[in-house]
Amino acid sequence: MKKVLLALLMLLALSASLLAQAQLEATASGTGELVIYSAASEGEAESLSRKFNEIYPDIKITIIRAGSGDLVTRVKTEWPKPEGDVILLMGSENLDQIYEQLEAYKCANHDGFDPENRDNKGAVPKYYGTSMPLQAIMYNTKLLSAANAPKSWKDLGDPKYKGEIVLGNPASSGSSYAQLYMMYKLYGLDFIKTVVANSTYVASSTSGPDSVARGEYAITVTGEANIGKKLAAGDPVAYVLPEEGTGRRIEGSAILANCRNMDNAKKFIDFMTSPEAFQIVRDECFRRAVSTDVPGPEGLPALQDMKFFPYDAVEASALKKQLVADFNAML
Repeated sequence: MKKVLLALLMLLALSASLLAQAQLEATASGTGELVIYSAASEGEAESLSRKFNEIYPDIKITIIRAGSGDLVTRVKTEWPKPEGDVILLMGSENLDQIYEQLEAYKCANHDGFDPENRDNKGAVPKYYGTSMPLQAIMYNTKLLSAANAPKSWKDLGDPKYKGEIVLGNPASSGSSYAQLYMMYKLYGLDFIKTVVANSTYVASSTSGPDSVARGEYAITVTGEANIGKKLAAGDPVAYVLPEEGTGRRIEGSAILANCRNMDNAKKFIDFMTSPEAFQIVRDECFRRAVSTDVPGPEGLPALQDMKFFPYDAVEASALKKQLVADFNAML
């Protein structure tokens, strides 16, 4: 009986050893799963995931797409057991709202990152910038001439544009909240009331550019990526950098703490901070990559030709609840 028991114990030990070795080999080669919470569009997330799978073909990727506000809520609700592994392309002011739920990780490309293009609040970053979601004005050239189009943030409050403007809702869209915060910092709440009076608000930040391209509205404010896509598609739209400039923001990617697939999540962040990912961000996503080695998307101004004003992502995060409440009261 003792010999049988000893044999069983030895078999169990061998099985455990083989299982551990198999897990170690899987980690090294890149197998298993990866769940991505994406604030980027479906097409953008798929382009980046497809390239990642060229490097790690045996990692099965699931993409869950939602607006930044909804993803923030989801992460907080699921904590401390997130269903996702990584956050893809979320504005830093939203990443700061779930900062405690993010995993600190020094990526393989850390030394190539300027502090302004990553989280620098601790010794080890919790997120790295991928793109610069710079906000600008887009208008339909069949509905407005260049002379009659808005040229500044302040122009958005001009009564002559009443009913002509469509904007994303800052309660659900991260980029739309960034616009709200920038207007608040430039001109205050009274000015925002004039913009609200002129505008129609939609849930998605991509709905506005689509509506303007179709001629349903004349004007929107949106990220450069949306404008670049419309220009590349030949839609009748034009780009306007507001006279005041725009806030210099970053959209980052991060690992969710306590995630199920930590090793694969780290591989993904290493990829998202690589030259290969930055080129896809530029060529296929029409976004402005944080890397100075990659030029801005075709049809958009050069970075050195643009005017910026300070954008405090930490303050934007801290003010979000109150600013959104103030905005909702104006509707």
